[in-house]
Amino acid sequence: MHHPHVSYSHPKNSLNPSATIDNSLTVSIDKAVLCEGELTQIHIATSEAGISYQLQSEGINIGSAQTGNGATIHFTINPKLSSLYEITATNTTTLESSKLAQTVHVKVINKPLADLTVNISEDQICVGEKTIISIENSESGVHYQLFDGTYVQENSIEGNNSNISFPEFSPFRSIIYHIIATSTICSSTSTLQQTAKVLVGLPPEDHLHPTIDKHTICKDEEVTISLTPTDPSVTYQLFNGDTPIGSSLTGNSEVLNFEPTIPSASATYRIEALGDKCISPIDIRYTVNVDVHNAPISNLEIFASRETICVGETTILSLKNSEDGIFYRLHNGDNFIGPNIIGNGSSIDFPSVSPIKSTFYQIYAHESVCTNNVILDNSKQINLLDIKTLSLENFVTPAEICLGELVDIELPTSTLGIEYMLHDGDEEIGSIIGSGEALVFEEIEPNEQPNYKITIGNCIDELIAAKPEVTVHLNPKLQILSKDVRYANDGQLTISTTDGTPPYQFMIDPGDTYSTSNNTLELTNLATGSYQILVVDANYCRSSDAGQLVEIHFEDGKNIIVGNALTPNGDGINDKWLLQYESDLQAPEVAVFNIYGQEVYYSKSYQNDWKGNYNGSNLPNGAYYYLIDFKSESIKPIRGTLSILGKN
Repeated sequence: MHHPHVSYSHPKNSLNPSATIDNSLTVSIDKAVLCEGELTQIHIATSEAGISYQLQSEGINIGSAQTGNGATIHFTINPKLSSLYEITATNTTTLESSKLAQTVHVKVINKPLADLTVNISEDQICVGEKTIISIENSESGVHYQLFDGTYVQENSIEGNNSNISFPEFSPFRSIIYHIIATSTICSSTSTLQQTAKVLVGLPPEDHLHPTIDKHTICKDEEVTISLTPTDPSVTYQLFNGDTPIGSSLTGNSEVLNFEPTIPSASATYRIEALGDKCISPIDIRYTVNVDVHNAPISNLEIFASRETICVGETTILSLKNSEDGIFYRLHNGDNFIGPNIIGNGSSIDFPSVSPIKSTFYQIYAHESVCTNNVILDNSKQINLLDIKTLSLENFVTPAEICLGELVDIELPTSTLGIEYMLHDGDEEIGSIIGSGEALVFEEIEPNEQPNYKITIGNCIDELIAAKPEVTVHLNPKLQILSKDVRYANDGQLTISTTDGTPPYQFMIDPGDTYSTSNNTLELTNLATGSYQILVVDANYCRSSDAGQLVEIHFEDGKNIIVGNALTPNGDGINDKWLLQYESDLQAPEVAVFNIYGQEVYYSKSYQNDWKGNYNGSNLPNGAYYYLIDFKSESIKPIRGTLSILGKN
């Protein structure tokens, strides 16, 4: 439903000295983007009576304050710069003040800058020559036009906040150019303070004939450039690119010879002519195709297919990165070998050589026109080996080992650059390049029947220079059968060995060491537990590094066995009352009684050390009763009978 616009009176607009300032009033502007010099108005809608409003920009009052009247009030501004405008409202009675929440930002588009730098590429030219006028740090949103004092050029160029240039042009007279800058938004204009002045003069004669005395030369050879005819009123300067050659010369109406020059390659020479009728010189460009034949490059790399060879073998020497068209020839210190080889820009090969002694090879090079030979900087030594079959002394350390142990194979001497290769039969184990000192193949592990040989890797055909020998003993191999404990210490171990060399030492831990030539050992009367078993043979070869672990357990799932007899007669059997139990149980509390109920032995933590004595004396033979308590919820106290026999 549409409601007609209705105005209501606001009590807040009546003078109320104690009223709070309403800082939420609507602030608006007619136009927020202005051209420089343009006016606009800022409005406060529904101003409050008794309140004074002051327009401010960056803390500075703009114009006079206006008093609210319950209606819209207006501020007229003519800003010079872009700025943020705020309004401070003050109660004229209480002098309480507050800034209105709404602000206005005004953007001022200034006239184009007039203090830009103007450059001209050539400010003194001859008729027909061109120049370029440019502006540094142009403004975006501004277009620029050239003005010669009479006419404004139709085509303008746009600013881009960087350097810009007008199209290259050819003025026909001396003139001063002004530049007019126009804002594309406001159409305001400025004339740049700097101008571009160009002086246009008449050029000297350019129908001249440069010549050169030689077109084909060798490196470091001179050439002379001449010019004819020449004008006595003009000076001439010879250039190679931008580099002047010698001093400038004045024309003589005849042939003018410039100072001789030594070109390093084909070059474009130019001559600048400066006359009194043209302030700027003109270029007489003359391209001279001088074919400069440089000496061959001397630091090329020489390499050989094999640098060390055996008697009767061949090798091929090559040159890397040869120069196209250069002639190369191999020399052995006494004679040239084969014909010239022409370079191709890549690697080239010389004829194969088969020297009868170690030989030092060089390469000679020359150019097709300049034929003086150059010896290349690099050379190549081909070494000829003089090693006979099985001629190398060698040592194996140690010479006698157990299978699995390591040896070092040593050659007391070696030849520098020779490759020594160690084989076991047809298998290559390793190779070492000789240094002139002793060399060692370290930590070699021989198999049961090693067949070592050392060959010379530099030879194509196999040359066996040494056959190292080593004796390898087999290690004892164990087979262990165990029998678990059924009654007290009745566990058994049967240990047998294969391989190895008798006699054997059987080392039992815990236990003793047994020496025997038999390859089988039987152990009885063993308690439960872990036993480490190691066998060492006559060659000190071991069954293993740390021994083989074997376990003797309780038979049929038992976890406690109580000895039922004690014979303390010193024969080592049942001299102590033994209790055997799983290792996760703690030592039990033990009490022993005679038939009368008298306690004859007690231990809080029994250690299998009671020998059937009481108060320092042996108990009489007979039956005794025991009570064993492991203090475990899973094991009830154990009661039983113990017989003491053998001492009275």
